[in-house]
Amino acid sequence: MKKWYLFLVLAFLTALVVACSSDSASEDEEDTGSEDTTETESNDTENDEEASDKEEVTLRVAWWGGQERHDRTLQVIEMYEEENPHVTIEAEYSGFDGYFDKLNTQLAAGNAPDVIQFGGNLNDFVARDVILPLDDYVGNEIDTSLHGESMLESATFNDQLFGITLGTTAWGLLLNETAFEEAGISMPSKEWTWEDFKELTPQLTENLDGTYGTGDFGEDGFGVFLSQTDKFTYLDGEIGFEAEDVKEWFNLWKELRESGGAAIPEVQVSATQTPEQSLIVQRDVAIESVASNQLGAYTGATEDEFELYPYPSNTETGKNGVSLRPSQYFAAYKDTEHPEEAAKFMDYFVNNIEATEVLGNDRGAPVNSDVRKNLIDQATELDEAVYSYIDLVSETSDAPYVPNLPGYNENTQLFTETEQIIYYEQQSVDEASEEYYEELLSNIEKYEVEEE
Repeated sequence: MKKWYLFLVLAFLTALVVACSSDSASEDEEDTGSEDTTETESNDTENDEEASDKEEVTLRVAWWGGQERHDRTLQVIEMYEEENPHVTIEAEYSGFDGYFDKLNTQLAAGNAPDVIQFGGNLNDFVARDVILPLDDYVGNEIDTSLHGESMLESATFNDQLFGITLGTTAWGLLLNETAFEEAGISMPSKEWTWEDFKELTPQLTENLDGTYGTGDFGEDGFGVFLSQTDKFTYLDGEIGFEAEDVKEWFNLWKELRESGGAAIPEVQVSATQTPEQSLIVQRDVAIESVASNQLGAYTGATEDEFELYPYPSNTETGKNGVSLRPSQYFAAYKDTEHPEEAAKFMDYFVNNIEATEVLGNDRGAPVNSDVRKNLIDQATELDEAVYSYIDLVSETSDAPYVPNLPGYNENTQLFTETEQIIYYEQQSVDEASEEYYEELLSNIEKYEVEEE
């Protein structure tokens, strides 16, 4: 009996040990499973944290232009945000008027946008040390391998790259074909001269009700005018013209106003660079100076038909003085908190095939050769007109690209003020031209010292 009792006790203890071992094994399996889950959850948490960090990146992007440019740029921004959900882009856009006044205020407050559109005045802002050098991002975030060398050089200062060229363009004249038809005047030859221009524009004014033959071509036109005699505004530290050249230019426009060919001062001072409000779209003039990449924006703002022409050539030299040039740049604010993201966005803007199909030629012919070929292959009639004009300039002109004057904004204002002084006969052409030239030399010297 005792043996039997002992046997039962041993059997019970054995069963208990086995049961405990089984429970322990189960617990170990659960623990292992728990550790795996914890590790997965940890990884998920890390990924969520990284995603959360990326979602907090906000880029401010600023540009100027007309409504068509705004619409195209906003569409590309939406595309970029869809492909990069961690990035939110705040768009800051306007017409040209007041754009740089606002930017200067933001820079002074240390609150400038991350990505900023500039024109030929990029050099001034580089000299102010507010632009981020991009060399560290080239080959990584930014691919410039298919960009034209001259366009890269145009944004290079002191052997550092500061901007990404958004397109190639050329100055030209927009002629309103519809207005010419209404005036009963045939479109001129594209090999026309200033003499042809002086004869044609008063006829347009006389035959059109409330529309003048031409608007003033301004400071940019003066640069083209100089190139027709192998002169230039400012290049490689030298000024390339004299006060007599200024007098010749302003006298040309004084003569055009007196003949009735050019718009009267009251009309001219209302001129704006916004296509929708421009003199030619508003039917104040039949001819206006524009950059070739603006053809689509101007055409889209009216029912009239436009055509791009080169400037009238100099009779003695036979040169029209038009050169290929960068249209605008994107550059990054030196103190941006997200330089890599800013660089990636700029790269997308000029190198992504889908994005550049949306942008088209609005900022000029693309600088990326593959992108340009893709757009040519599917070019619309307007695109073809822009490419044809660029080809025409390449074939008919050897004028070099001349960067804007140092102190671009200040000197552009000086030129405009000089125009208006002459418009309203506050000074003679000779007096105003002499004062302009002297003050220009002083400004250039001032900005040269600042850059050093």
